[in-house]
Amino acid sequence: MHQLSLAIRNLSRKSFRSVALALSLALVVGLIFAGAIAMKSISTSITLGAQRLGADLMIVPEGYEDSARSTLIAGKPSVFYMPEAVLAKVRRVKGVLQATPQLFLKSSDFECCTFVDVLLIAFDQQTDFTIGSWLKDAIKRPLADNETIIGRSIPVATGVTMKYFDTPLTVVGDLETTGLEYIDHAAFMTMGTARQMIRNSKKTPDQALKIGEDVISTVLVQLDPAITPERAKVFVEYEVEGVKALTSQDVIGAVKRQLQVLIQTIGGIGLVLWLITVILIGIVFSMAVNERQREIGLLRAMGARRCDIFSLITIEAALLSLAGGLIGLAAGGGLLLVCREPIRIAFKLPYLWPDTGYILLAALGALAVALISGVAAAAWPAFRSSRMEPYLAIRKGE
Repeated sequence: MHQLSLAIRNLSRKSFRSVALALSLALVVGLIFAGAIAMKSISTSITLGAQRLGADLMIVPEGYEDSARSTLIAGKPSVFYMPEAVLAKVRRVKGVLQATPQLFLKSSDFECCTFVDVLLIAFDQQTDFTIGSWLKDAIKRPLADNETIIGRSIPVATGVTMKYFDTPLTVVGDLETTGLEYIDHAAFMTMGTARQMIRNSKKTPDQALKIGEDVISTVLVQLDPAITPERAKVFVEYEVEGVKALTSQDVIGAVKRQLQVLIQTIGGIGLVLWLITVILIGIVFSMAVNERQREIGLLRAMGARRCDIFSLITIEAALLSLAGGLIGLAAGGGLLLVCREPIRIAFKLPYLWPDTGYILLAALGALAVALISGVAAAAWPAFRSSRMEPYLAIRKGE
């Protein structure tokens, strides 16, 4: 306890230097903590999104592959169309077990009362094997015409009726947050409702949907386990003209490439800051030892052992590291809250908070890095101070 109180007094005497060192460590810790949470959040969102897609292949019109990836991952809702006849052709392709269509309709900006750009997704309940499995969490019965289940980012309560393209949609449930805009900013409805919406939109020329009732946006495919998605992709693109097939790896691979850039950027900045901070701590504590030679000599003359001097210096470093670590955790967490949306938009990546256990583990890991870095940087000055001869140290410090 005596060493702890003495270390606190020593740090408070040089308050500016102590605060500067603590803030240097806080910058490193905040970056490590924020980076770890951001990477885990994106990874969790990708995994959950792939699970919820539930299809081996996604068939889209040729030339719209990037739009489809953007819609699935985290981009703004986009729409694309192809003839409904594509569905029958896909079902005849070797290795296809099931195929179900979806139709995307993009709402007008700030239409009705949602204040978000909504992607209206129609699906065929008779053939669907993807959406229906996780919509059951929101409603325990088939979805009726003019009913919708919405993503969590749409600020509308269950029971409220929204109106799109002169067609009322009653909200009968909502979904858990996934971090994927494809789901979180979507309103799901039956294919019959979508066809009616297309017809109703013609009543208002400035909002008319300029598409026919015989189009779809995508076909989701479940394959025979005996055939690989890559092989089936070749079959589909060869036998069905004007389409492209996306596998889950196509989508996830694009995200991983974007994620790699983010990881390298954060990692590079973090490594440089960490090296600068460790060197800075070592230099400052070396200077502090030189300034405190008389004090150290007097402590040794009063009976302090070499290990006591070493412990005193390392305790000071540990206290600075702990303070910097806690400041860094608070700053990193605040940075995530403020910058989460700009980061997601800039990198076009999904973002979903990880579980509490991972956040605590990341916080403890970042604190450990701060403590180890601080104590390791001060270890040599601490060792050097502990080897001083009392008489020489007092004379040099005069």
